[in-house]
Amino acid sequence: MKNTRALTVAGAALAASLLTLPGCAASGEAVSKPAGSAGAESKGEIAFFTPSSQIDVVAALADGVVEYFEGEGYTVTIQDANFDAVKQAQQIQQAIDTHSIVGAWIMPVAPETAAQSLATLQAAKIPAVVEGPPMSVGLEGPQPGIAFDEPDFLKYGTMIGDTAAKCAVDGEGREALFLMPPDAAGGTEQVIGAIEDSFAAGAPDVPIAATGEAADIASAQTTVSQLLIANPDANVIIAASDETALGAAGAFKAANKTPACIVAGGGGDAAVAALEAGDITSVVSWDYSSAVGEAGADLIRMISDPTSLGGIIETPVKATGGN
Repeated sequence: MKNTRALTVAGAALAASLLTLPGCAASGEAVSKPAGSAGAESKGEIAFFTPSSQIDVVAALADGVVEYFEGEGYTVTIQDANFDAVKQAQQIQQAIDTHSIVGAWIMPVAPETAAQSLATLQAAKIPAVVEGPPMSVGLEGPQPGIAFDEPDFLKYGTMIGDTAAKCAVDGEGREALFLMPPDAAGGTEQVIGAIEDSFAAGAPDVPIAATGEAADIASAQTTVSQLLIANPDANVIIAASDETALGAAGAFKAANKTPACIVAGGGGDAAVAALEAGDITSVVSWDYSSAVGEAGADLIRMISDPTSLGGIIETPVKATGGN
């Protein structure tokens, strides 16, 4: 059950939009299943409400939540909404009506729906951790009974750009291609702007020769293959998602070329495997494993005092790999 690797979310109004990773479209009915058991002496049940268990990074976050709370003597259930905001609201309402939970951990499918659910949880004095900043659910600042696990997208984008710039300079990069998924992971203006600014500052002699969008690995490989024909000197890839990074790696292999570096903003299992295999140079990811402990401790504190203000906890970012 333990999962200590860094998790990446390429998501928040964020949480929902950025977590809707290309290639991770959910299918089937929403499910609710016990993730584990702390035995007869459980202190109570915590429900983890997820947009989809099919997203690697979200599933890994759920594993971290389960591990933490089972260690603290609670049981944990996973409530999979299958990207259905209404379904997630119904799941939360059912948990409230049946008095089955003492706390909730919510990754919203839709911020406006989640805001209504949060108000209902507050009225029922059931504390919650929300993945995303207060503004993502229409709130400002600390809230009674609610803790926020808040990603810093400027920091995330800057780390991707800085990592790619260092890689380009150290690896004798000539030109770069900037790849992103359409309207999804890593696709916020803040992230994209931070990537472009930090890369330009760190590698001023390595211009971004072209940009491309792709929703999955196959289309990313096609896109990069075409870009390599038009830009034969490009040997640096800045990829805002796992899928675009993996597609780029495939395109270089198909062209029998060796990239100076491929830097991915992501961190799913396939990207980590590609990093370990040497096909991707670096992965920048959200380190949810570090944030779970702090947010989890705050949730336990609020279970004892559900009207107290919850914390706003910044999700760390980390880079793995490098040339």
